[in-house]
Amino acid sequence: MAQLLSVRGLHVDFVTDLGVAHVLDGISLDVAPGEVVGLVGESGCGKTTLGRLVLRLTPPSAGRIVFDGIDITGMGEAKLRPLRRNFQAVLQDPFSSLDPRMTAGNIVGEPLRVHEIGSAKERRARVADIFKRVGLRAEQYRLFPSGGA
Repeated sequence: MAQLLSVRGLHVDFVTDLGVAHVLDGISLDVAPGEVVGLVGESGCGKTTLGRLVLRLTPPSAGRIVFDGIDITGMGEAKLRPLRRNFQAVLQDPFSSLDPRMTAGNIVGEPLRVHEIGSAKERRARVADIFKRVGLRAEQYRLFPSGGA
């Protein structure tokens, strides 16, 4: 089976006032279509950095990142933008990850709006369907991350 994501020999170095910090050294992993992967480790071990590298929010120092058969390692922002519809990180701290001024429905629908997918009415319907599929009620669309309305 072809891999949805293939990472080979990923390295990242950051230049600091004290010199070069080798943050990740030779990371390799594969994710098959439909597979769910969780990164677990102690604070500061590089989980967020690896996620940022795979999403190409941080450039790798070395290695290769292939998403759905396309090498995105050195790809520029203009070419990455349409591909970013297909991947997203879910960060561990919802209170710093979610905009407290946006409702749950707006947060879920934001990628559709950003990528101009469907009309506003179609996006609301799609978000309602997503809520239903994961066991949320339609009225929870208007709730905020804090749980309030």
